[in-house]
Amino acid sequence: MIMLINIIFLVLILRLSFEKRIIESVLKKDWPVLLLVQHVLFWVIFSFVNVYFYISFVGLPSSIYCILIALICNAFIYYISFNKLVPEFYITKNYAQYILYTILIFVIFSLTRILIEPEITTGPHGGIEQGLLFIFIYTSHGICILVSGLLGISKHKFMIENDLILLESIKKETDMNLLKSKVNPHFLLNTLNNIYAIGDNINELQSQSVLNLSQLLQYTIYETDHKRISISKELQMIKALTGLYQLKHGNALNIQFDFIEEDWMDEVEIPPAVFLTLYENALKHSAIGNDPEAWIQVNIMLEGDKMRFIVQNSISGSDEINVHYEYKGIGLTLIRQLMNIEIGTDNYSLQTDAQGKVYQAELSFKL
Repeated sequence: MIMLINIIFLVLILRLSFEKRIIESVLKKDWPVLLLVQHVLFWVIFSFVNVYFYISFVGLPSSIYCILIALICNAFIYYISFNKLVPEFYITKNYAQYILYTILIFVIFSLTRILIEPEITTGPHGGIEQGLLFIFIYTSHGICILVSGLLGISKHKFMIENDLILLESIKKETDMNLLKSKVNPHFLLNTLNNIYAIGDNINELQSQSVLNLSQLLQYTIYETDHKRISISKELQMIKALTGLYQLKHGNALNIQFDFIEEDWMDEVEIPPAVFLTLYENALKHSAIGNDPEAWIQVNIMLEGDKMRFIVQNSISGSDEINVHYEYKGIGLTLIRQLMNIEIGTDNYSLQTDAQGKVYQAELSFKL
């Protein structure tokens, strides 16, 4: 009865050591340390059970010999199963060989013990009845095979999970670099086209356009290397791009920014080029500069813990769009991919709506 209680206690402790919440709170997903702790915990409790069992029935020094034999045999079973049988047969799905070799080591070490221990388990306390001894031997060997198998499988499971986490991190970084590589050439192309368009104007306008170009180039080269930038920097680039378009058309474009810059815009960060791309899409689809009735409105607001960026533009009915506006941007699909990577699918919303001759794109996310 005492042995059964100890075995149940051992299995319960082992089960708790696999509990995810305990693992995360104590070890913070450090799997190698976790496995080491599980090994140590198992052997401390398992050794205690063996010591208690033999000392209860066998006197000294015979109990010491029995304990040593038991621990040595169980250690061989445990580490052969953990280091050899599980990785080479179970993990590779050679289940028949795994079962065969598991039974083989169970039989070999059980026979070794039942041939040796009955001769040395007699003592002043009456010794151990052979039936009880055999049950204890078989049970201890079965527990070692079970626990070593579970830990061996867990080890490979944790290794696979760590590899998946690493691959996911690499994938995210690759996706970010891919998206940025799509963004950068379009910024340069769009800006250079605008510089070319005002080449015949006065030097003052050329100087202003060079300044705006410098800001956009700096943004493209440096800021897009960051995973996030402040909203104020993103708005600065939108205004720099607007300046280039206004210079080309003599400040006659109907573009309105219905917001004022506030301190929180320096603190809140977003993935680079997201706002700028939505704004460039509005420049393209409104055909502003070609269509006299075209207009664009940009608004940004903070509502509680949610930030909203709204771009509205007229929809041009003209079939002829100037070549300088044939800019396809990175598109809404890639914006969503970028937001999914950096913000998370549940933490933002990107909605578009066209009613009559008005198109609206709204991006909102939780701070």
